[in-house]
Amino acid sequence: MPSKGLFITATDTEVGKTVITGALTAAFKNRGLDVGVIKPVASGGVRNSDGQLIAEDATFLMKAAGIPETERQTVNPLCLAPALTPAVAARQSGVTVDTGQLADCCKVVLASRQISLVEGVGGITAPIWEDYLVADLMNELALPVIIVARPNLGTINHALLTAEYARSRGLTVLGFIINPWDAAEAEILEHSNVDYITRLSGLPILGKFPRSSGISVPEARTAGLAELAEQHLAITSILNLIKGGKSV
Repeated sequence: MPSKGLFITATDTEVGKTVITGALTAAFKNRGLDVGVIKPVASGGVRNSDGQLIAEDATFLMKAAGIPETERQTVNPLCLAPALTPAVAARQSGVTVDTGQLADCCKVVLASRQISLVEGVGGITAPIWEDYLVADLMNELALPVIIVARPNLGTINHALLTAEYARSRGLTVLGFIINPWDAAEAEILEHSNVDYITRLSGLPILGKFPRSSGISVPEARTAGLAELAEQHLAITSILNLIKGGKSV
């Protein structure tokens, strides 16, 4: 059965999972799809003007998808204040993480939309609770995976290890998206990194996403997000891969 979603992970934290998840969301929505977004767990939450603890990542994704504030709990079931890996942030906050409930929350959204994007937290082996990792949630959801990777020094090792670990867990990896990519400044370092990631992993590069002054996760700015996604990401190929077809 074709997948109804996609899981976005990365080689590390602060690589750009939220921007890429938002970009894909905006592009899919712009093509007329009913798109859901899920950030199952977030740490480093902030207080809004009402004193509510919220995840800026979730706010950005909701804006990209056109999802109202009233559905925040559905998009982000668990938000933790400490900017730590979720398992530690939860313990610091006196919270017990119900991993089964997190997975169920994701499945509800996946069942209710044409297509949904799930954004992980940190990298693929980040602990959500005790020894339950992001990879365990990925296994429960059984969605195809895109890995977001940096273009800079060290990325070959990080990208290949992430892909191989995902494969060892039985996950289907569709390919990589490089973020951020500066076409004007990229030199042999960046170009050779991308070449080696593709050659050694056997996986395609599904896009190289640039920085944009109109896009900010903390400020929930999404100006031109769908257009940039169409220009710099292989949107048609990604949709075909999600449906179980061939990349074009």
